[in-house]
Amino acid sequence: MTTNDTILSVQDLRKWFTLRAGLFSFNRQPSYVKAVDGVSFDVPRSGSIAIAGESGCGKTTLARTILRLVEPTSGSVLYNGENIYEMNRLELSELRLKMQLIFQNPFEVLDPRHTVVDLVGEGLVIHGLQENDEVLHDRVISALEDVRLIPAEDFATRYTHELSGGQLQRIAIARSLILKPELIIADEPVSMLDASIRTEVMNLMTDLQKEKELTYIFITHDLAQARYIGDYLIIMYLGRIAEMGPMEDVIQAPQHPYTKALVSNIPIPDPTVERDRIMLEGETPTPVDLPPGCRFKPRCQEIGVYCKEDEPILHEVASGHWVACYIE
Repeated sequence: MTTNDTILSVQDLRKWFTLRAGLFSFNRQPSYVKAVDGVSFDVPRSGSIAIAGESGCGKTTLARTILRLVEPTSGSVLYNGENIYEMNRLELSELRLKMQLIFQNPFEVLDPRHTVVDLVGEGLVIHGLQENDEVLHDRVISALEDVRLIPAEDFATRYTHELSGGQLQRIAIARSLILKPELIIADEPVSMLDASIRTEVMNLMTDLQKEKELTYIFITHDLAQARYIGDYLIIMYLGRIAEMGPMEDVIQAPQHPYTKALVSNIPIPDPTVERDRIMLEGETPTPVDLPPGCRFKPRCQEIGVYCKEDEPILHEVASGHWVACYIE
C-alpha cells in the first residue's frame, strides 16, 4: 500500500525469460529463467535502499524492469501511485525525466566521439528541453560542478580518453542529474573503479542526495558499500527476496542463512577483531525450472525438513524486518 511518503512501490514483480526448446528436444514445454520472481517492496521518498546479492541473483534485471527498459511478465510498479506499465509512450517519456539509471561501466555508456559537454547535455537534447546552445552549455557546466569536476569549463571540452575512470563515472552521474530526477537507480556504480576512488564517488552520491533530496536504489554485491550508502537493505537470491529490513537491523541480526554468510564476510577494519566467516559451498544454481522447496537449500547449512518441500514466504520477524526462511 503506497502513501505520500512512498515514491515507488514494487508489487509482486516477475520477469521470466522463455528458453526455446532444442531442435531434438522431446519436451516441447517451454522453460523459463525466473530472473525476478515475485518481488515486492516500497521505496520511501528521499530514502536510500540497497539491493545486494551475488551475481545472477536478479538485481540488474529488477532495476531494468522497474524502469521498464524490459517489459515485466507480471506485477506492477507504482511511481507516485501511478502504474508505470499502464503508461503510454508520451507518459513514459515524461517519467524518464524523473527516474534515471547510473550504469556500472561508464566506458560502455559514454560515446568516445563526443565531448563531455555533448555527453552530459544529451538528455536535454533528446527530451527537447534545451532552450538554446548558451542555456544548454550553462546547465552542463552547473551539472559538472555538482559532481565536483572543477574547473568545469576545462572538463567540458575533453573527450573520454582524456579522463580517468573516476572522472568518467562522475560524468555519468552528471548526465542523470542534469534532468533533475527524483529517483536514481545506481547499478554497481563504483565496482569498476579503483578502491581509492570508490569512497570518493560514494561520498559524492551521499552529498548529492542531501543537496537535491534524491531517492536512491543502490545495487551492489558488496555489503560494505550497501551499508555505506543505504538505510534499508534488501538481500536477493535467485530472483526472490531472502531478507529485507532496516540496514543495521539486518547487518547486526541477520536471520536468513544466506544473509548470515554475506554479513560474516564483510571486512572489519580492526585487525584485533575476529569473526567466524561462513563459507558457502558450491555456486548459485541456475534459475531455470527450480525444484520445489527453498531455493537456497543446496547451499544451506541449516536446512530443515520443511525447506525441501515448500518455498518459504516473507514474514515479519521484527518491526520492518522480513525474512523468507523456516529457520529462525
